[in-house]
Amino acid sequence: MGLSDLFVPKYLHSNPKVRIKFVNKCQDLHLLEQMTEKDEDANVVQAARDRIQELSTSQSQSGYQTQ
Repeated sequence: MGLSDLFVPKYLHSNPKVRIKFVNKCQDLHLLEQMTEKDEDANVVQAARDRIQELSTSQSQSGYQTQ
């Protein structure tokens, strides 16, 4: 961890494990999509894709629920 990591958002952290942890909590589909396009670590990209799928599925399921 570099000193600069203290001052950047978690999705820009130099450690891929920190970025993956961020991805697993993120609710922002637009940001996740950007991460799939721009992150250099394949594991982060896959985690972002998985999270997008998870959020999309939960949003579509909540739309089908009846009260």
